[in-house]
Amino acid sequence: MCCFWNQQIGGRRVYLGTFFASIAYIFIFQAVFAQTYISAHVDWYGIYTISGRPEPNDPSGKRYVGSPVAAETTDRIPGKEGVRFGFSYTLSGEKGVNVTVKHVYRFPAGGMPDRVSGSSRSAVEQTREDIIAEPVLIGWSFVGAPPEDIVIGEWSLEVWRGDQKLVEKKFTVYPP
Repeated sequence: MCCFWNQQIGGRRVYLGTFFASIAYIFIFQAVFAQTYISAHVDWYGIYTISGRPEPNDPSGKRYVGSPVAAETTDRIPGKEGVRFGFSYTLSGEKGVNVTVKHVYRFPAGGMPDRVSGSSRSAVEQTREDIIAEPVLIGWSFVGAPPEDIVIGEWSLEVWRGDQKLVEKKFTVYPP
């Protein structure tokens, strides 16, 4: 007797355990496939501003509540205080579903100074939840940045889901 439930029907042995395992495999495969088919596209990129008002709970008064407004479509960014740059993207897939993604900010050769460690960082990562079919901003701000944090060279802003890069945009920050 096998470990799967079986019975004899009309001279044939039917293995119901194998049948149910096959059905379960199909449903699991479909669920995994549905979760993995996500793509992204860039809506706009370049220099942007923030429309809105200062966030009332921010003691520094530097954070704004509002929406980014694309000001100039460009991948060349002046490296000066007060500039914000990045891109807006939208995930494609099952509308309204939450998806965990990772924003990766890669800095030019030499990296970004890290005041905590005293060395420099080649990249910064941030994990977040996005909603499929809603626009999302990935951006960097030189607002209030000291000169050593305005790193000249090629920057890469990337969006990942697991080990799949969904979208990437490169920017060249140049001396003003």
